[in-house]
Amino acid sequence: MSTSSSTTQDPVVVDIVERPIAELSSLRDVNPPAGLVARVMTKLEEPRTPSLYRPFSIEIRLSPLTLITLTLALGVAFVFIGATMK
Repeated sequence: MSTSSSTTQDPVVVDIVERPIAELSSLRDVNPPAGLVARVMTKLEEPRTPSLYRPFSIEIRLSPLTLITLTLALGVAFVFIGATMK
């Protein structure tokens, strides 16, 4: 009879893996200094000024119908411009 690999693991190995590491588990109880929290919160509240050195993103949302309409309009515009340049 075949059993899955998760049920055939040695219980000692599972216990070692799932036991928290004492040195690392003590780090989760550290409270940040109040000054640091206040500074971060005020930075988040301030509006960001545009800069050439800071990356920014532009998001454009188009529905498929709008995309088809724009493609057709550009096609018509290029045909019209090509026809008038002869």
